Amino acid sequence: MTGINDLGALIVSTLIFLAIPGPGTIKLLTGVGEGGTRAGVWSTLGLMVGDLVWMVLALSGVAALAAAHPKAFDALRVVGALYLAWIGWQLITSTFRRYRSKSAEIAPQVFATNSHRGAAQWFRESCFVSLSNPKVIGFYVSFFPLFINQSTFDGIPTYARMIGLVLALAFIYCMFLISIAQVAKKLLTRRPEIGVWLQRTAGLALIGFSVRFATQR
Repeated sequence: MTGINDLGALIVSTLIFLAIPGPGTIKLLTGVGEGGTRAGVWSTLGLMVGDLVWMVLALSGVAALAAAHPKAFDALRVVGALYLAWIGWQLITSTFRRYRSKSAEIAPQVFATNSHRGAAQWFRESCFVSLSNPKVIGFYVSFFPLFINQSTFDGIPTYARMIGLVLALAFIYCMFLISIAQVAKKLLTRRPEIGVWLQRTAGLALIGFSVRFATQR
């Protein structure tokens, strides 16, 4: 592919990066548990848009600007961490609210579609989860240059091809996760209490990520 020196390595590296569990993965899986495939697809699109923003910012030189103004970068990181912690807290407290209201039905409801939430909310929350980690911009700044072929590099078109490939792989990988989550969802309805604790664990994991994002340097 024009401008890319090792397409196979780029694909493998991207898949390895996607396979590393993170807040985006957790948000996607909890979305599927709540709203099924539809929620999963909209959550995927939200995550992709968030990543797209970071990739464009990374390639436009905003990373260098952030390095020149670390206090502004720190403020952005703290805001993102707080939002991530809020989502994690909502995941945890929602299971207790259900338990208090209808303890006998808590487990089925963990996996039932929530009629009060729609595509826009799933998309928006997932997008913000992706945007909540400004350190991603540093990853893309260091990641893309590894695969640039200087002899065939043609500027923006090369970057566009790389971004398109990364987003396509992300979409395919997320669809795979959605299919796995749907199978797990059917299995866990037989042991609903496991689903409750998985949701609480996911919430704690998001809070843990928020603490790491807020304190890392």
